[in-house]
Amino acid sequence: MALNFIDPISKELVGSTALGKAILTSVVTGVDDQLAENLKQQPQWRKTYQGAFASVAKAEFATSNSMIDIATRGLAEFEKRVATESGELLIDVLRNAWRTNKDLVATVVIKGLGQSQVPRVLGEETLEQMVAKHIAEPGIVSAIKNMDATSVNNDLLIALAGGAEYSPSRMWLDWGGSVAIVARPRVELWQELIKRARKSAGTLYVPVLKSKLNEIDAQTLSDEEIAKVAGLDLVTDFAAIAGWLSTLARSDTRRLVLGNYAYAPGAEHIKVQAVQHCLGRVMTESLPKTRVVLTWLATPTDSHVVPAEIAEDIKARFSSRSGFTKFRDFFYGAKENKPVLFTNANGLELAVIDPTSSVQGSSYALAKRVQRWMAYQQQVADRKVIYTVMPPAYTDSVLSHRILRASYHGAPHFGLYPYKTDVAVSLAACLLLSELNSPISIDKGNPTAMYSRLAVHGGLWRSIYKPSDLWRVATVRGILGYFKKP
Repeated sequence: MALNFIDPISKELVGSTALGKAILTSVVTGVDDQLAENLKQQPQWRKTYQGAFASVAKAEFATSNSMIDIATRGLAEFEKRVATESGELLIDVLRNAWRTNKDLVATVVIKGLGQSQVPRVLGEETLEQMVAKHIAEPGIVSAIKNMDATSVNNDLLIALAGGAEYSPSRMWLDWGGSVAIVARPRVELWQELIKRARKSAGTLYVPVLKSKLNEIDAQTLSDEEIAKVAGLDLVTDFAAIAGWLSTLARSDTRRLVLGNYAYAPGAEHIKVQAVQHCLGRVMTESLPKTRVVLTWLATPTDSHVVPAEIAEDIKARFSSRSGFTKFRDFFYGAKENKPVLFTNANGLELAVIDPTSSVQGSSYALAKRVQRWMAYQQQVADRKVIYTVMPPAYTDSVLSHRILRASYHGAPHFGLYPYKTDVAVSLAACLLLSELNSPISIDKGNPTAMYSRLAVHGGLWRSIYKPSDLWRVATVRGILGYFKKP
C-alpha cells in the first residue's frame, strides 16, 4: 500500500516541497509571525530550506515553552498530511492495525550459541582523545565508562531498518541481547543476519508474513528457507508491522526499545520516517511509560541550538591558528565559522549552528526534524528517549555518492573526521546501552542537553570554518576521492 502527502483541507496530493513549507510555516505561526510569513513566501525552497530549518531551530528555544509548542504543532501537522492510497491517514491506519492485525506475521526465534562479547567502543582512539580533537562532547566519557555491560538483555530492541549499516542490531546480538528486526524482504540480508545471530550469544526475532508460509510452521524451516520468506517493508507492510509490534508487546514482558534507523533517498525518506513516527506514536499511546523507550540516531548535519560556550570555543581556536594554517585557509577561501548567538527569554546564552549540506536535501532535513520534535515531546511527557547525535561515517551509502566521497576524503585536513563504520556503530550501541540505564532527567539549565550532552559530531559542531566553506574545501582537497571506487 503506497503512501502520499496530502493537503488536509482539499485532500489533494502535494509534493515534498509543499509539505515541508506547510509544516514549518505552521509551527512558527503565532510564535514568530514574521518568520511564518517569510517561510510561506519562499519562492525557491530547495535553495533556501537550510536557512528556514535553522530559523525554526532558533525559534524552538525562544522561550521555555516554545520547544514543546513547536514540536506539538509540527507533529500534529505532519500526522494529518501523510495518508495511504485509500485516503486514510497513516496514523489512523496504524492505530487500528495495532488493535486488530495481530495474526498477519509469524515470528521465528533464532537463538545464538556463541560466547557473548563485552560491550566496548572499537578503534584505537580513546574517548578522551575524541573530546580533545573537538569531535565529541565531554559527556560521552562518563556515560560509557559507567555503562552496565550486564544489562544488555534486560530490554527487547525493536530495530526498524535493523539491517542498516549504522543500526546497532548486530552488535546487540554479539553482546547477548535480544533484537526484533524490521527489514525489507531481501534474501542476502536475512541470510547474513540469521548467520550472525546463530554465531552470537543473542536472540533474533525474525518476522515472516503468514501469507508467504502456506500454513507451514515457520519454526520448522531451515535458515535458508527462513531467509527467503523473512522481512517486512516499512513503506508497504506498515499495518502488518504495527500488528507484529503489538504481539511482541503482549508476549514479552521486558521493556521495548523502539530504534528508528531507516533512511531512504529523497522524498522516500519522509515516507519511511512517517511510518517510524506513527509506530512510535501508537506504542507510546498504547503502553505504559515504563514499557517503551524511543531511540534515534540523530545527524550532526542538521541545524541545532547549542550552549554559547561552543561558539566561544570556535572563535578562540580560529584566532589561534598557525601562520601556515592561515595561509592555507586564505588560499582555499575557508572563512571563520560564526554561529548565531542569541539570548532567549529565560536569559540563557545560546548559539545556532548550521552544518547542513545541500547534498542531503530538504526531505532529509524534514525527516530528521520530525524525529527531534518527537524526542522533545516524549521527553516532556516524562518518557525515556535516547536521541544521540552520531558522526558521519564511511557507510556504503555515503561511499556510493561521488561528491560525498570526495568530501569525506578531504575532510580530516580541516578538522572534520568521519568515522569508520564499525567504530561509529560500536559507539552508538554503547551510548544506547548506557542511556537505557540512566535516570530520566531534564536539565533546565541547558535545554539542549537532550542532544548536546552526548553528541559525537565528528567535528562538525565545533568546526572553526563556515560550514558551507568546510564542505566546499573538503571536497576540493579530497577531489581524488571522487574518482576512487567505493
